[in-house]
Amino acid sequence: MNTIIYVRQSLDRDGAGAAVERQLTECREFCKAKGWKVTTVLEDNDISATSGKRRPAFEALLVSNPGRIVVWHVDRLIRLSRELERVIDLGVNVHAVKSGHVDLSTPAGRAVAKTITAWAQYEGEQKGIRQVAANVQRANAGVWQFSNRPYGYERVGGKVQIVESEAIVLREAYNRYLSGESYYAVVEDFNARGTLTVTGKPWSITTLRARLRNPAYAGIREYKGEVVAEGDWEPIITREKWNEYTRLRTHRKTPHDWSNKTKYLLSGLALCAVCGGRMLARPDYPRKGVDRPPRIAYACTDKWCTQRDQERLDGLVEGVIIARFSRPDVLELMRVDQDIAPQQAEALVLRGRWDDLAELVADGTMRPAAVREQVATIQGKLARIQAVIDAARGGSTMTDLALAEDTASAWALLGLPQKRQVIASLMTVTVSKQKNTRVFDPEDVAIAWLS
Repeated sequence: MNTIIYVRQSLDRDGAGAAVERQLTECREFCKAKGWKVTTVLEDNDISATSGKRRPAFEALLVSNPGRIVVWHVDRLIRLSRELERVIDLGVNVHAVKSGHVDLSTPAGRAVAKTITAWAQYEGEQKGIRQVAANVQRANAGVWQFSNRPYGYERVGGKVQIVESEAIVLREAYNRYLSGESYYAVVEDFNARGTLTVTGKPWSITTLRARLRNPAYAGIREYKGEVVAEGDWEPIITREKWNEYTRLRTHRKTPHDWSNKTKYLLSGLALCAVCGGRMLARPDYPRKGVDRPPRIAYACTDKWCTQRDQERLDGLVEGVIIARFSRPDVLELMRVDQDIAPQQAEALVLRGRWDDLAELVADGTMRPAAVREQVATIQGKLARIQAVIDAARGGSTMTDLALAEDTASAWALLGLPQKRQVIASLMTVTVSKQKNTRVFDPEDVAIAWLS
């Protein structure tokens, strides 16, 4: 007969699985004494039967066509009446090391099982009530309970203590925000420096914002969003700094800081050949085991289709620009319509959209990440329009570049906005997937001149 052992532990505090291992040992000894050959062992560790979470091993048991089920105690198998009905449908015997034999194939056995389950469910509900009461009592006493270690703190000998290296990072983040920097600017800097979160991953705006909005760093104990007590741990920042942060966070507007200070030549201008999305500059962290500092790369942030090293792609495009402006027929690039009223009107509309997006981010209606692609599109259009306007007015950047004796030197003297305007008005840069991700191949980059 097909004999299946099922073991479960609700809470595995240290992750060692010791409790289920003890259950399994006793279940194996029980089967050995009965002369039963165990065919399958199913285990749900660190999963409560009353939490509502799906138990993978329990679900596997129901479809495994068992001949008999062996458990340490019946309440390890079922704690809710609705689960008992699913086990009853199997029509098999359940043998429990600590609570005896339950024959679910007979009315009497099913009645016994329902009684056991009813009391188990009652005890589970009572336990939940006791736990809630204990949580409230601890919160009112200023005790901080956490299962996952928060950034900046650790529990040592039952006492919450500061992790000073992480506390320094948090204090810096608070100070920089209070001095006027955006979450975006702080995150970019932290990631460029290789500063990682408590899980060993790069920072994101969402992660940093969630950390800074935690009142526990100011020694404030909250329970379900309400301040209930002074914390019994050492705060990382003062209450005055916390009040200043919350006041500034509520009222501060962030006009364009998060998007209009473009630092890289092709950010928002380069296009993905796979999906057509715009590529933005972002940190490129090395693979695990590779010893190199993080670099900047242009990546398709819409669908993450492709990515290319920023320095090499910039160098390729700049080389093409310099070569084109060094040719005798370069002035043909300057032929533009002198009526710039339509361009000026369109630019005004685009800047209005940009301002609207900035306001939505500033008041918290939208996240910066949600509007970055829209802003990149606006930036690209504005750069092209502005280049046309500049050229029509005479004395434009492109004219100066075309008439320069040393094109390379003239290009090097241009500011980043001027360079971006030239690129946006003259060409499209489309990046295909790399055939070899470790080698930069210019053939994977298509540069097309605009008519």
